[in-house]
Amino acid sequence: MSLRIFGKRSVVALSATALILSLSAGCSRGPSQKERSALEEQRQAALSAEKKLADKKGVINQLEQKLAKGKAKKQALEEKRSATKANLANMK
Repeated sequence: MSLRIFGKRSVVALSATALILSLSAGCSRGPSQKERSALEEQRQAALSAEKKLADKKGVINQLEQKLAKGKAKKQALEEKRSATKANLANMK
């Protein structure tokens, strides 16, 4: 949960910064080299954050699948144990 919030916050912050830079450059002839490089750095940071978020979601999905398989295996073993106990009780 905290990973998702962090990812959204960083994207929002980067978007807000890009908007502020674009508005401040709106009155001039065009963005300066410094502003263009700052925007490019922010774009790269946003792409990196989005990739990291996608990777984390993939890891979460894999762990959830592994957990579901483990729970199913546990349930099957508990059923087998109950059946074995019942068979032993019937043998007495």
